[in-house]
Amino acid sequence: MIRFGQRFAAMVAAVLLLSGVAAAPAIAQQPSWSHRDQRVCSQPGADQARCASIARTIYRNGRPFQARTKAELAAAAAAAGVGYFHGADLRTAYGIAVDQIGDPSKVIAIVDAYDDPNAFTNLTRFRTDQGFTEIQSCTLSQLTGLASSAGSPCFAKVNQTGGTSLPRRNNGWANEIDLDLQAASVICPMCSILLLEARSASIGNLGTAVTTASNTPHVVAISNSYGVSGDYPQSVAPAWNTAAAGGIAVMASTGDGGYGPEFPASSTNVIAVGGTTVAVDGSGVRSSETAWSGTGSGCSVYNTAPPWQTITPDPCAGNKALADLSADADPSSGLAVYTTYNGTTGYWIFGGTSLSSPLMAALYAMQGGYDGSTLAGQYAWASGTPYFDVTSGSNGSCSPSVLCTAGTGWDGPTGLGSISVAPSAPPTLTTITVSPPSVSLQTNGTQSFTATGYDQYGDSISTGQITWSVDPAGVGSIDSFGSYSAGATAGSATVRATSGSVSGTAQVTVTEPTAGDFLIAVTPTSQSVKRGGSVTYKVTITPLNGFAGSVTLSLASTPSRSTATFSPNPTTGTSTLTIDTSRRTSRSTYDLTITGVSGSLSHSATASLTVTK
Repeated sequence: MIRFGQRFAAMVAAVLLLSGVAAAPAIAQQPSWSHRDQRVCSQPGADQARCASIARTIYRNGRPFQARTKAELAAAAAAAGVGYFHGADLRTAYGIAVDQIGDPSKVIAIVDAYDDPNAFTNLTRFRTDQGFTEIQSCTLSQLTGLASSAGSPCFAKVNQTGGTSLPRRNNGWANEIDLDLQAASVICPMCSILLLEARSASIGNLGTAVTTASNTPHVVAISNSYGVSGDYPQSVAPAWNTAAAGGIAVMASTGDGGYGPEFPASSTNVIAVGGTTVAVDGSGVRSSETAWSGTGSGCSVYNTAPPWQTITPDPCAGNKALADLSADADPSSGLAVYTTYNGTTGYWIFGGTSLSSPLMAALYAMQGGYDGSTLAGQYAWASGTPYFDVTSGSNGSCSPSVLCTAGTGWDGPTGLGSISVAPSAPPTLTTITVSPPSVSLQTNGTQSFTATGYDQYGDSISTGQITWSVDPAGVGSIDSFGSYSAGATAGSATVRATSGSVSGTAQVTVTEPTAGDFLIAVTPTSQSVKRGGSVTYKVTITPLNGFAGSVTLSLASTPSRSTATFSPNPTTGTSTLTIDTSRRTSRSTYDLTITGVSGSLSHSATASLTVTK
């Protein structure tokens, strides 16, 4: 039935239409914004782990908003009232200074299931957008051969046994992998990364990957952003506990389901990492941090507590208590990750304790790792270890309440606390290196030594006034410029360079001359060159006791992507060593060893070359 008002309105509209008078235009509606959280990995089967990653999707007018750039995500998040961090912003929030960036020879191992074919591409895009140092793709053998002087970090991807045959792709775990890699880069942008992709999410396959990571040189921390809800006995799956007992910082997420334990976070020596919500002030620095309501915590059902986990009174009656430490995990303060989600590649917001585990693993790697005499868990619980005490928030109701409610000191949801990085101390002279470190001379021979100083961060620094000395003095003498003169008798001596309370040494062996021999020397002993440039050294061959042979010269430890030539060669007398670097030569200081060979006679001299930008 049509009412009178409806008939009257219809008549007015008809009159307006017939008279040519247009109706008032409709006012454009503002878009409706909302957001929704969703786990990215499906519920696993028996003996399977579930990744601990949560995606926060922004919706516009009921449809997922696809942010292909940082700027698009920022605009959408502001409209929807959603908070999150870009990588550099999270470093600022946690007070991590620009000079606290790590060392390429320190490797963070990321263990996940299945393959992410775009892992390196997405990681590179993320790091570029954040202004982080470029990371190079490398093989496992190249990664294990890294030296402390490596110029840039590298990324290697292998299967669970270290091979190159990769498992099949899984979309949810691919998101997890992107989150782990990019989160680790946030805290330690100069650390190298090893990604191990297990054949499946089974505890057996993931454990194999952990064992491979723990046996890989340079790995100082392993992140495990997954878990089996309800706990698991480490006697059945010992890989995580064994790796942690070997001195590596093994981190594991406590889960996203609120109060209740998860494995491998519940394993005795593993560092269980809970989740927090981070808020910042107008300058972007942390103003508060609270326990995230979704973080896991509780007591292990099967696994005993390590001896250093001292909680009074003990809420777990001798079993492992979760968590040990914590970091950002709430999707409300999540990380913007460059990945493919909902079929679109771009920036998406991710949280969950999948975020907190790689953050904490990277913190340990940035701090240099720890030797086997102090396990990572033991270090975390040591008196005086700095962490930000999280004192509010909860993840449920329990008894005793310390297992699910944050408070002063240790508590279940946040452990001992979250990331707290002390400001960098001013650089001070801590080490002096004398070059060459050892040399063999004949009686009455000479050798020039140089002293290089380094600060506590491993960077070169002025040594100040150097005092040179020789012990014992009878084997030779040294002047104030580091020029050593051997005596007339054979023996051994220690050359010492001292500045204040810091000193460095080199060893000298003086031998009697043999018939028909020669000496070799190189000057200068140290130089610098820009990448793509050339540099020359003078190599002098001094004959002894009537030596008249021909000496062939060679150079060991040639800088990467460079060429070295001697002119003339073979030679006696003087030769010029020319080193031509390329624009791709790694920035580093190289120890050069120049060897002269004549028949059975062989002598060497050393110098150094620093390749700069």
